[in-house]
Amino acid sequence: MPARGRQLGCLLITTLVTVLLTACDALAPAPTPTPVPVPTSTPVPAPTATSQPAFDPSTASPADMENAFLSNVDDLIAEAADLTVTPCADLTTVTRDNPNLVPSIRGFAAAIKRISASQAVLNTDAVKAELSDLDHSMGELEGALSQCGIKLP
Repeated sequence: MPARGRQLGCLLITTLVTVLLTACDALAPAPTPTPVPVPTSTPVPAPTATSQPAFDPSTASPADMENAFLSNVDDLIAEAADLTVTPCADLTTVTRDNPNLVPSIRGFAAAIKRISASQAVLNTDAVKAELSDLDHSMGELEGALSQCGIKLP
């Protein structure tokens, strides 16, 4: 093919490709913009006695077992203390709306004491002191309930 023919052929192919590409662009719909996600804060649930991580006593050291136990006792003391300082009107409402709350706290305190008595690893001065604090907190809770005239099973 002569040079002039090759130039015309290339020009024809280039024109044809340009027309085809332009036609394809005309047929394809323009992409719709997607909204940019807005960062939001995720509320972190408040820790509770039931939201503690799982604890495997078979692999824990005695110190880890004592610390986990003391953490549970601390949580229970805090729960009892929160109820103890609650005004009578609010305490009445709370105990009426959740009649199992105080019996559950009492039951958990009793279970804690049974566990501490049955586990040699928990026979430490720190555990004994914490259980004494628990007894004191439970006594204050019972006093607050009595003072507010709340009688629970």
